[in-house]
Amino acid sequence: MNKTGQIIMPTKSARTVSNVIFFFGIFLGLTLAITVIWAALEAQTYFYTGATYEAFNGLRCPLFLTRSETGTITATFDNPGGQEIQPYYKVETSGLLARRFENQFTLAARESKSVQWTVDANDIDLGSFIFVKLNILPDANHWTRQALCGIFVLNVPGLTGGQIFIFTLLVSLSAIAFGFILQNRLPDKNESRNLGRATQALGVSTLAAMLFAFIGWTLAGLIFGIIAILLLFIILRFAVA
Repeated sequence: MNKTGQIIMPTKSARTVSNVIFFFGIFLGLTLAITVIWAALEAQTYFYTGATYEAFNGLRCPLFLTRSETGTITATFDNPGGQEIQPYYKVETSGLLARRFENQFTLAARESKSVQWTVDANDIDLGSFIFVKLNILPDANHWTRQALCGIFVLNVPGLTGGQIFIFTLLVSLSAIAFGFILQNRLPDKNESRNLGRATQALGVSTLAAMLFAFIGWTLAGLIFGIIAILLLFIILRFAVA
């Protein structure tokens, strides 16, 4: 093997390893984001009635659960006004025997209060989802408000949805970061510069899709997810060519 070959082969091997690690992280991240977005969109379809309501931003649901797990749903009510209010809310969950319940409580001026309830395997519908709808009747500060959430249910015994989510998220972020660092340490050739810019854009769009999906900004997450998928196809086509 000549001197040139001794330099090129390790570089090609290192580039291959860095790409495998990077794209593995991208795949995991997009899988998480797309699954969360899918659950949120399914929830909107599941409870669709045609009516529109003011959005309620205080509903918090797990992103993932397992079939043996009981998940806690939290709704946080705020009263920024100067008068006491009595929020009246209605909850509906999915499942063959859909649960419905309602309640009312007193909330003093400038006070915040959280209420909780649970969901489990009995609330699963459409195969692998749990959906929750919360309607809050008008009060002194708001018109009727509504919040929806969708939870993806995994069939993984012995683990919780939170554990699976955190582990997968950490692996994804680590792989993206490590693969990106390896790529930047390789010799910069003219033919790899465009590919490098594209992979950077792919990494940013994937991270944005994950962030927006996880905080409940479904539309923004969907847009960045589509951008990431398009960039992925462009990169693969460029690499093959």
